[in-house]
Amino acid sequence: MNSVSPVRKYTRNLLITGAVLMVVSSLAQHFWSENMYPLWPILLLFIIGVQWLLFGFISKFAQHKPATLLKQYQIAKYAKMFIYMVVLAIYVFAIRTNAMAFLLNFILYYLVFTVLETWFVQRWMNALPRTPEKKVQTSSEASETPNPNTQEEQK
Repeated sequence: MNSVSPVRKYTRNLLITGAVLMVVSSLAQHFWSENMYPLWPILLLFIIGVQWLLFGFISKFAQHKPATLLKQYQIAKYAKMFIYMVVLAIYVFAIRTNAMAFLLNFILYYLVFTVLETWFVQRWMNALPRTPEKKVQTSSEASETPNPNTQEEQK
């Protein structure tokens, strides 16, 4: 069995992706400085931090209640989206400096890290051991299935 925790694997993938984005953003700033948000390293570190904290939250819940992993993942996704929307609204409406560059950088980083997170969580969930599902009998199946007690009474 693989002994590396999902948080360590995700952290490694997050840092590698962050380093690649750091290099790409540095090159983009060199060639297209008007389209780059001047404080993009801080923005990148903020998004990496939020991603890492919320994945840690998901992982802790998965250890205690693996059956609720999908539900916790959805809650974390909504929380992340809410946090990001608040940051975007504050920046665009209150600060307004380089708002378009900020939005472009933010959306790019958001998309890259969301794809990474979704890919990683999907692989993680597929690797979890499956528990056999209990078949729930519907009301139509219950009416079609004869009750053994009533059959004995009829004889």
